[in-house]
Amino acid sequence: MSGGADSVALMLLMAQCAHRFDLRLEVATLDHGLRPESAAECAQVMSLAASLGLSAHSRSLHLTHGPGLEERARHARYAMLESLREARGLQLVATGHTATDQAESVLMRLGRGATLEGAAGIWAQRGRVIRPLLDLSREEIRAFLAQRQVAYTDDPMNEDLAYLRVRIRQGLLPKLRELFGGSIEQHLAQFADFAHEDAQVLKASADAAFVRLQLPGGALDAVGLKHLERPLARRVIARFLREGGLAVDSQAIETGWAAVLEGTQATVGKDSLLSCQNGQVRLVAAPLRK
Repeated sequence: MSGGADSVALMLLMAQCAHRFDLRLEVATLDHGLRPESAAECAQVMSLAASLGLSAHSRSLHLTHGPGLEERARHARYAMLESLREARGLQLVATGHTATDQAESVLMRLGRGATLEGAAGIWAQRGRVIRPLLDLSREEIRAFLAQRQVAYTDDPMNEDLAYLRVRIRQGLLPKLRELFGGSIEQHLAQFADFAHEDAQVLKASADAAFVRLQLPGGALDAVGLKHLERPLARRVIARFLREGGLAVDSQAIETGWAAVLEGTQATVGKDSLLSCQNGQVRLVAAPLRK
């Protein structure tokens, strides 16, 4: 819990559910250490949790400003939440992501050329993490808190235009609301849900095809792979590269797919080739450069 509107609303709503369904609910507030005010904000969260009769835990992440801050902060948050979950014997971690967060994520990923999986954005549940507020917009969350006269904190980093997400929030999303109406967040969130469902179906089919095409020695049946529909073939090649210990990106997948279709070989990693010969697809070491 950060003390922001989304987190405070999550705490209140989950507290209602805990009483109603006899759930054991505990609160975690994390101090990223990036602003002088953050320690006091964590103390406010602890106080609110106590007023609701909830056990609460405050932890410091000791982050520093610099490159990749958003990604580093995200990994640190989830690692700490998972550590607390295990230590306290809890089943799930709930976070306060909203439909507005989902819309921002979808726009960011589409702008960067996302695949269907990427366009799925934020999942309602992934592993032990659930996101109960994903169908509600940020405005709806704030209206809920205003109605109950509950205070929350606005993180000034959420207004920092150095971050792409903030530029989308302040520049692109308002323009889309003007063009398509105030429900644009829900429409983008629904698109993400559909993309997630479609991607899961394709993944299941691709996993079945991967197992079916496996040959002794770690190779794949080139003829069978060549006759797969392209969306399935891309996913089979991606898994083949990952299990071979290679980094997977769109270029490596498309280069490998072209080699399969042409019965040749192609560079798919710094020192690796995907070779399609004698009806088999294999990963082989690239020849040493002289």
